[in-house]
Amino acid sequence: MTTVETRPTVPLHPVVRPAGAWAARVVGGLVLGVLGTVLTAASWLLLVDSSSGRRLDHTVMVAVENVFSGVRGEVLDLLRLVSVASVGLALVAIAVIGLSRRRVGAVGAGVVLVLVSQAITQGLKAVLPREGAGENSLPSGHVTVISALVIATVLVLPAALRYVAAAVGLVVVAGASVAVIAAGWHRPGDVLAAYGVIAAVGGGLLVVDGLRRAASRR
Repeated sequence: MTTVETRPTVPLHPVVRPAGAWAARVVGGLVLGVLGTVLTAASWLLLVDSSSGRRLDHTVMVAVENVFSGVRGEVLDLLRLVSVASVGLALVAIAVIGLSRRRVGAVGAGVVLVLVSQAITQGLKAVLPREGAGENSLPSGHVTVISALVIATVLVLPAALRYVAAAVGLVVVAGASVAVIAAGWHRPGDVLAAYGVIAAVGGGLLVVDGLRRAASRR
């Protein structure tokens, strides 16, 4: 008689990855990367390099500033919480959560997303000119790093918590986007460019992951 003890141990539901899953990641990553690059470039070309775009961008910023003028001090206090130290602590927390769940790849992807997107953002700030301003503010570093940290957090969490975390993260990113405009730190175009940087870097990571999966199947 065959019993549980005598049967060979096999997974009841073996994980089977579709053969084309890697290709979908590569194609999706390429599309996301191109869209992100186009969004960042368009934000600068249409809202910075164009005089009419600059006026529109500045007008919207001033309107948002006026709406939140009564709580500007509180907004600034919240934005000042974002620092090198706080971002470092957030990355440590993300690494601890991910490594405790043995999601080394997710931790690596999250850290790379945060560091590379911020490096690109600061690089663009340094090289892109802004007519009539002493310093270029596009893309927004705050929106870039907060968006990247939200995505990195979602990557390392258990599947059951990811949808809730993603919803909360969207609210956080939206709040940060409005806050940097309300504080007069950034124009809407800077925020859009930050989204583009995140999308471009995220797309690149998807392509790399897809190619890695393809190589592991050989």
